[in-house]
Amino acid sequence: MSDDWHTLANPDEIPSPALLLFADRVEENIRRMIAMAGSADRLRPHVKTHKLGEIVQLQLKAGITRFKCATIAEAEMLAQAGARDVLLANQLVGPNAGRLAKLAGWFREVHFSTIADDAEALGNLASAGQEAGITLPVLLDLDAGMGRTGVPLGQAALTLYKLIDQLPGVEPAGLHLYD
Repeated sequence: MSDDWHTLANPDEIPSPALLLFADRVEENIRRMIAMAGSADRLRPHVKTHKLGEIVQLQLKAGITRFKCATIAEAEMLAQAGARDVLLANQLVGPNAGRLAKLAGWFREVHFSTIADDAEALGNLASAGQEAGITLPVLLDLDAGMGRTGVPLGQAALTLYKLIDQLPGVEPAGLHLYD
């Protein structure tokens, strides 16, 4: 690849604003991500920046099988693009717990999981799972000391993790940290 990859032959013909993707650069970035991680199995790329099924398909082609997203719409896009392991890394509030349960019912071949750091949100997820006749995998979101998201380490975290294990409609799927 040349170093002048941003040069356009016809910039006056492209309406602005426009998103321009250079497929060879996207594929090279995917290869570099895999090399940095050591293997595709060690990656769970977040789709919140590109939100494009076409990029997900390139990642799948390169051997990446697990993905992370921030919204129900992104989770649906991932399922439609062929992803089979989707982590929705936002605590779901309001009707979104039910929306995830419905999505999991529509795409039964996809392993959807989400996070929780609050008993009320966890209860909503459990109710949504029960109503849909499914069990939603939930990762306990821990605060790694940044105060951004998650329950602080300690007894509160242990109590909440036990609740994930006890409530019908959800099941423990591990821990989640934002660092």
